[in-house]
Amino acid sequence: MNTIHPLTQWVINKIETEYKEDVALLIGIEGHSTNEDFHGECFDYFVPATERGYKLSETFIIDGIGHDLYPRSWERLEQSVKLNEMALLIDKAVILYAKSDEDENRFLDMQKRLKQNLQDDTFVYAKALESMDRALEIYRTLIFEGKSYRIRCEAFYIHKHLSQAVAFLNHTYTESSIFTERQAYNEDAKSRIYHCPEMTVVPDGFFSLANKLLRTDNDQEISEIILGLLKSTRNFILDRKPSESVEYRNNKFEELADWYQEMSLTWSRIRYFCEHQMVEEAYTDACLMQEEFLTIACEFGIEELNLLDSFDPTDLSLLALRSNQLEQYLKELLAGHGITLNSYTDLEEFLEKRS
Repeated sequence: MNTIHPLTQWVINKIETEYKEDVALLIGIEGHSTNEDFHGECFDYFVPATERGYKLSETFIIDGIGHDLYPRSWERLEQSVKLNEMALLIDKAVILYAKSDEDENRFLDMQKRLKQNLQDDTFVYAKALESMDRALEIYRTLIFEGKSYRIRCEAFYIHKHLSQAVAFLNHTYTESSIFTERQAYNEDAKSRIYHCPEMTVVPDGFFSLANKLLRTDNDQEISEIILGLLKSTRNFILDRKPSESVEYRNNKFEELADWYQEMSLTWSRIRYFCEHQMVEEAYTDACLMQEEFLTIACEFGIEELNLLDSFDPTDLSLLALRSNQLEQYLKELLAGHGITLNSYTDLEEFLEKRS
C-alpha cells in the first residue's frame, strides 16, 4: 500500500471536502484481496467521528468488483480487540487517513492490545471455550436436520468455530474454516482471510477429518465427521487449560464457598425428603444437585461428584447417606483451602454476632 490507489484517493478527497470533521479514520486491510480484486486494500471501512459521518457509507460495483465503504464504530472495533469479531480488521489494518494524531494513536493502541490478548493464555483459553460452545449450539440443530444442503452449511460453521478455537490456542486467529495443511501453512500475505499460517498445533485427526467434509455428500457421514471433530477439539482444549495462580485459586474457592452456602438449603431439603419417603421431591432435588455438581467440577476444577447413582426409590436412605458424604467432602475441601464458612448454629447466634 505504498502507492495510493486511485479509489483510495477518491475516498480521502471525499472525506476532506465533505466529511472533514465527521470521519476519524479510513482503514485498509492487508490479506483481504484475491485475484487482484483489491478488496480491503483500496479501503475496507471507516470510523465515524459524528453521526453525520455514517452518511459516507456507500456500496458500488466497478468492472464487476463490488466495493463496500462501510462504517465501523470505535465500540465495535473494541469487539475485534476482544476477539468477539474479526481480528483481521485490527491486526492487518493500515491507516489510510486519520483526522488527528489522537485518532491514529487510539487505533494503534487497539492493535497493541489485540496482540497482548492473543498472547494471554487465560484470555485465549476462554475464547476457545466460547468458540466450542458456539459449535455445540449449531450441532444441536444439525442432529435434527433433514435437508442435505442445510447439513453441509451447518457442518461448515461448526468447523469454522472449531478452527477458531484451535487458532486461539495457537495464539492466533482465523476468519475461515481450516480444512487442510495447505491452509494452515500458507504464508501468502494476500490469502490471510482464507489461511492461518500460525496454526502449527492441532487436535488429533483435525486435518484428516476436516478434509473429509470436502469429499463427501453423505449426510450421515458428515454428522459422524463433525462429531469426531467436536470430540477431538474438546480434548485439545481441555488439555491446554492454563495453570492458575495461588491467588486466583483462593478467589475461586471463596466463590465455591458462596455456592455451597447457597446450596445448603437443597441439602437440608434432600435430607427431609428422604426421611419422609417423598420420592418425587427427593429425586427432583437430587437431579438439581447433580447438575450443580457437574457445573462446579468444570468451573472450579474439582472432581465430578456422583450423587444420582445412589438414588433408589425403594430406599431413600442411600441417597441421604451419599448426599451427606458429598456435603462433608466439600466442607473439608473448603477448610483445607483456609475457607471459613459464614455459618451459625441458630438465629440467636446470628443476631448476637450481627448486632
